[in-house]
Amino acid sequence: MALVTSPNTQSRGFELEKVMYDLSELFDLDPKSSFRNTGEQIDGAFAISGTEFLFEARWRQKPSAAADLDTFAAKVRRKLENTLGVFLSINGFSPEGVIAHSSGGAVLIFVDGADLMAVFEERIDFVSLLHRKKRHAAKTGEIYLPFHDMG
Repeated sequence: MALVTSPNTQSRGFELEKVMYDLSELFDLDPKSSFRNTGEQIDGAFAISGTEFLFEARWRQKPSAAADLDTFAAKVRRKLENTLGVFLSINGFSPEGVIAHSSGGAVLIFVDGADLMAVFEERIDFVSLLHRKKRHAAKTGEIYLPFHDMG
């Protein structure tokens, strides 16, 4: 909650990466902290049930736009076939970005701030959240299923 009131938006983003690392560690997901490959930076990585996940964290005033999502999706597509991306955007996603990435070979799963709060409030565990989002995306093609819409 201290991050929510932090006036330094850049450090807030770096702290969010650390929180996600700790969350991945808590659930024994073999987390990796931020790293660089040639020409690209990845905020983190973890693994669940044989699927490798790359992670991107954004904490900006506005919902993440299609261009932000395009950049991360390209990083994920350059990896092995069993790699997916988790894009955490505290303030959600633009409708255009959701539509653009919910069709034709989606490689991203979207997580927003309300999803993260549901995990912190123990209404769902992190692994179950991602499994449900992944299953929904596999069945429907929709990569953005907010926690409050899960039945």
